[in-house]
Amino acid sequence: MNSLSVSASSHCAQAPAQILAFQAPISERVAMEPFTDNLDHIKALELEASLILAVTYIRRNKHGLKEDEEYFFPSFPLIAPNATVDDVQNELQRIVSENRRREMLTINKGISLNFVSFCNQWQLDTFECSVVMLLLMQNIAPDYISLFGDCEFEKGRGNGMEIGTLLSLLCSDLGKQLDCRRYFSVVGPLMRNDIIVLNGSVDDTTNILDEKVFLCERFVRFILGDNNLYNTCFRYIKQEKCCVNLDQVILPDHLKNDIVHTIDSYLTGRNNGLIEHLDSFFGYGTALTLLFHGPSGTGKTMMARAIATHFDRQIFSLTANDMREIPGSYDEILSTLFREAALQGAIVFLDECDDIFENNGSASRSLLIEIEKARCIVIMATNKPVDLDPALERRITMKVHFPIPEADTRLEMWKALMPDTAELAEDVNLADFAERYHFTGGLIRNSIFLAITAAASSTGSTLLTAELLHLAAALQTATLAEEQSVCRTYTPLIILDDFPVRQRQRMELKNIANVWRSLRERQTGLALILSATDIHTAIQAAEGVAKECHLKIRAFDYQKVISFSEGDKMIDPVTQRKILPLDYAFSPAACDASITLFIDHEGLLDKMLAKSEDKMGDILMQGLLARLRYNKGLFCMVTKSTATNHNLPTEFNLMIDLEHPSEEFQMKRWEQLLGEMSEESERGMMQIVEEYPMHVSEIDYVARQAGILATIRRLDSRPNLDELQEVISGYRQRKNVPLLFGRE
Repeated sequence: MNSLSVSASSHCAQAPAQILAFQAPISERVAMEPFTDNLDHIKALELEASLILAVTYIRRNKHGLKEDEEYFFPSFPLIAPNATVDDVQNELQRIVSENRRREMLTINKGISLNFVSFCNQWQLDTFECSVVMLLLMQNIAPDYISLFGDCEFEKGRGNGMEIGTLLSLLCSDLGKQLDCRRYFSVVGPLMRNDIIVLNGSVDDTTNILDEKVFLCERFVRFILGDNNLYNTCFRYIKQEKCCVNLDQVILPDHLKNDIVHTIDSYLTGRNNGLIEHLDSFFGYGTALTLLFHGPSGTGKTMMARAIATHFDRQIFSLTANDMREIPGSYDEILSTLFREAALQGAIVFLDECDDIFENNGSASRSLLIEIEKARCIVIMATNKPVDLDPALERRITMKVHFPIPEADTRLEMWKALMPDTAELAEDVNLADFAERYHFTGGLIRNSIFLAITAAASSTGSTLLTAELLHLAAALQTATLAEEQSVCRTYTPLIILDDFPVRQRQRMELKNIANVWRSLRERQTGLALILSATDIHTAIQAAEGVAKECHLKIRAFDYQKVISFSEGDKMIDPVTQRKILPLDYAFSPAACDASITLFIDHEGLLDKMLAKSEDKMGDILMQGLLARLRYNKGLFCMVTKSTATNHNLPTEFNLMIDLEHPSEEFQMKRWEQLLGEMSEESERGMMQIVEEYPMHVSEIDYVARQAGILATIRRLDSRPNLDELQEVISGYRQRKNVPLLFGRE
């Protein structure tokens, strides 16, 4: 029998299993035929174990089998009254040979023998198989138990055996007994893998021969064919027979093929015995351990289930939250999980196991121990960046990153996750949804589910319109984690055709949308700087560009976003990791397609572009430029205009300094706010426009402030020219060279 190691709990129940009566034949010779079933095989093993008792009993008492009134002699099966030790030994060898040959015939016939499967799975050698067989009979066979008691090998009775007794039963001389003591050391396969457990603890004063060992109750039930789950841990550990197909998992083909090929090669190596040699060579478990990492909703759990379906394996899944709910230590929980998965040839799946990866944590250490002993497939999944204990990281066979999908992959997901029963209206273009919503597979699934639910409740059909799908997708973006005070996401309302700037610049802003569409197809980013004497006008220009590009806006206060303080780090709602605000601004956002907008209220960009002696300013600029080099989205920085001309870094594609509206337009706006003017007031207003050109929002601000001043001074809400001049002089500097009136 081959051996295969697997983990088992050191706290296995020691109460005997259900007692079954296996009446072995006494004189009848067994035909060389396959065993009819698992129980038939166990009856033959009981006979084999009984003959082992007989050989040892006769050897110890050193006499033939003859009547002696003062001496009790047990009744052994298949042994004649006058048999010698050699006779019994020969009979044992014959039965052993027959059992092994019948096992081969049975397996070739396709009948499963649990004892053989167990020994092969754990790679047990002949001695180890015999230990398991003897301890098994102490649990399940009443005739054997009675015979063992009659032999009086031990003073007490129970379902275990002393190590000294096992050695005397299986070793013919003292030299072999001394050599085989190694099987019961803590590093021996039987003890290391908890196949057998000690009755108590052992220290340097313990006589190891007097210590009793037991076969774990769960293994007894497995060999009997009882795979029902009784351990309370399995109220929390999910046992699944999955039905997810690999075709439903949208991943790059090369990545999916690599995963499947790796697992297939591993299982083939396990089946043909090749990996068994690696177990012995490396000295610790050779489980195939895969780590799936990436943002939530990218297909990690779905891929694990698809693997289980593809290879026809059950999956035992457990999350870190479940582990905290289960009574008992991490050692007990993980040991129970790995043992059961190994017994049933299942896959261990540890989902959302971020806390298990805590450096030097107790869960991490327990997991390391189990992986070292395991010889099965283990899949771990985490939404956070991988920060493993170095010892655990060395045991990871394959790391697979599940990224936020690109637009073409998102389109495949929309198609794959759309049920056959759903009907798409003519106005639905899934390519538009894939382009507009930067969703993971989980969010796409939720959007489709909500849209179908809404359609069924309102119309009683599964016809999905573009409006229903947009509403469902909007709900997904609304439920994402709060982006804190650093970012504000909103839909722009400014229409460039109505934006109060000069016609030439209005066309430039509108043409940016065409440029962006072209660059987006090539997955190339576009970085702009929009400046104006009034920051609000620059913001409105950016909003107009976003509206023209059909994008939402993610607006950041630049002064807040450039913080490098550890305390200002924030949780990325997609990757679930702590990152700097600047990294957050450039990280892929699982939301509606958007423009990243930095608002520079304080004019920090001007100082950084000036390359002053301010070292911190230079560092901040380098940090921004470094992120722009790899940005594939639309980025816009809005800032105040300055009189200084700077060389624009190559990372920025374009800088537009927004000119003021024409003087004629400004005059109309003043008249709208102040009402009709006298000829003298109109001349004074013209002079103000020439000396202090303003954007519309600036005009609105000055008129409001001057109105407040007039009301306080004269109880008249309409300001005069002096009051306007007073507010303006405190707000703006005079333009040195006035523009020609009405010039575009």
